Amino acid sequence: MLLTIGLAVMCIGVAFGVVGIALPRASAPVPFTTFIQYAVMAGIFSIGSTVMYVVNRYDGARLALVVGDATMVLAAGTMAVALAGLAVGRRRATLGLVAVTAIAVGASTAATIEDVSLMIKAAVLAVVCGVCTLAAVRSPVAPRRPALLIAAAMGLYTVYSAARALVGVATGWAGPVGAVFRSLEIGSAVAIATVLVCGLGIVLALRISGQVSDGEPREHSVVVIGDAQLVASAFGSDRLRSLVNELRAAAHALDDHAVDVRNGVATAMPSALPTLGEQMQNGFGWSPEEIALLVEGDGRRGRTNRR
Repeated sequence: MLLTIGLAVMCIGVAFGVVGIALPRASAPVPFTTFIQYAVMAGIFSIGSTVMYVVNRYDGARLALVVGDATMVLAAGTMAVALAGLAVGRRRATLGLVAVTAIAVGASTAATIEDVSLMIKAAVLAVVCGVCTLAAVRSPVAPRRPALLIAAAMGLYTVYSAARALVGVATGWAGPVGAVFRSLEIGSAVAIATVLVCGLGIVLALRISGQVSDGEPREHSVVVIGDAQLVASAFGSDRLRSLVNELRAAAHALDDHAVDVRNGVATAMPSALPTLGEQMQNGFGWSPEEIALLVEGDGRRGRTNRR
């Protein structure tokens, strides 16, 4: 029991740590990087799900099965969010829906016998993976070939999950066909192959993005509150949060495609630092000292003296 809880907390903690702390410090936190953030998060959820199934297989812990089923749905749903390239508000709402769906699947696993919970999980995965397949085909953020590779993998898993659910409902798991679709070994092999192909798609996307970045100038600028820890110590975390939220609000008002990053925002608007500095002074009443806290990705600071 303690091992299961510990592994679950570790996997979820690492996932949110990567998305919330490590990846936002990447060199180009643009919509593509947001895709990578959530794709990595989906991969970590997949690993966590695999760990839970291994724990369940060897010690029979029911909680491990519950967490494994829930994180499996989280993995597929988060990958769909990664590929969809949604605006911040819609992305948060969709992630909330994914989380609620995953919790519901986990609850069904806890409340029903394993044969029934397997059918429920398979049906839900068929829907979620189907949505992920469509998101990959139409993705505005992932390069075309990697997106199609991910779409192919998720599409095949959609068919497998749908067939699994139909077999469970129509014939049950007792017959030879049912035994094949209920097989943990076969199911694990299909899931692992899907994860590996999706991982390959992400690696290819990163390579393509790297080649493009090397040959083209960047179109996005990152503007953040510099010395955030010092600001929090001097004025309090609430004031820091207020400054960050106002900065993001200003950026989103000027650029519909602006992306939130840690302690600031990434935007494609020209002359982002002086433009946002002026907006913060005129629209939000920031003092010159507060404007001087703004830092661009290359280390330049906002100007305290305005002429």
